[in-house]
Amino acid sequence: MKINNLKTRLTNEVCITNKNLFVDFIIDDRWSLYKLVERHGFITSIGSGKEEYRLEKTNELLLKKLSELGGNRYPIFICPDCGDLGCGYISVIIEKQGGTIIWRDFMLGESVKLTHIGPFCFDVGNYIKEIKKTSTYFEG
Repeated sequence: MKINNLKTRLTNEVCITNKNLFVDFIIDDRWSLYKLVERHGFITSIGSGKEEYRLEKTNELLLKKLSELGGNRYPIFICPDCGDLGCGYISVIIEKQGGTIIWRDFMLGESVKLTHIGPFCFDVGNYIKEIKKTSTYFEG
């Protein structure tokens, strides 16, 4: 199993309907997950909205909070205007297996498989560090 490198960065890409600050996930220093899905018009779930919402989404990615979708499927891209899943979303199954976090089975909404994305496997230490780091992007 190949271990991918995860980095996070704050970005303000202009998406279809809005311009927001949000966290992008960079895989292996070359793939921006946002760029892979931008045609769908969503941004990552960790954005410049309310701090409580960001903390909730961060805890979901850290597997400290159950997903509102149920099971281990988590929405990671959402509507840039309101964040409501009713507007659409992209989700992923997130699992911890030993010292590895796996993102697999990306889906648009409830039924469209995005087979061109993933799976990605991350060292749990790197993963936790990068996800926790996202809280510092919106300080001050």
